[in-house]
Amino acid sequence: MRVGRHTRLHELGELVSPAPAPGGLRVAAEDDLDLVTAWFEAFMGDADEQAGRPRGSSAHEVPDRADLLRRLRAGWLWFWVDGAGEPVHLTGANPPSFGVARVGPVYTPPAQRGRGWAGNAVAEVSRRLRAEGARVCLFTDQANPTSNKIYAALGYRPVVDMANLVIVR
Repeated sequence: MRVGRHTRLHELGELVSPAPAPGGLRVAAEDDLDLVTAWFEAFMGDADEQAGRPRGSSAHEVPDRADLLRRLRAGWLWFWVDGAGEPVHLTGANPPSFGVARVGPVYTPPAQRGRGWAGNAVAEVSRRLRAEGARVCLFTDQANPTSNKIYAALGYRPVVDMANLVIVR
């Protein structure tokens, strides 16, 4: 066995609003399926690269089309749209289970990074989940300092560190 990656579970403490970014959050719709699929695929590869691993080296799988449609129909995927209404970021969440909702994935295309889209989207999704009475959590890859820094600034606090093991033959 070898460690595939080190992950960290975070829980939202007191939500700290980031500096406002232009635009706003909108629920992704069924018509957005192709873009959502492309961004889920990009998220998987980019997450590896941002953590210093070769693209595709993690055991991530893109949800199938039917699963993504279910998530879209249920309203569990959001875009941050810029001032012109164009999607520039994607944040997802899972419905609460036993009172806890998990945020993820969180993806900003490379050309849109560094503008505050992710922080604003995660803050707003987290606020909405908390307003519905859920405890809010998310997972990060410990090798990705950018995401860990953004979430800490929003008020997410580490709960537990884990290692994802890979069986090697």
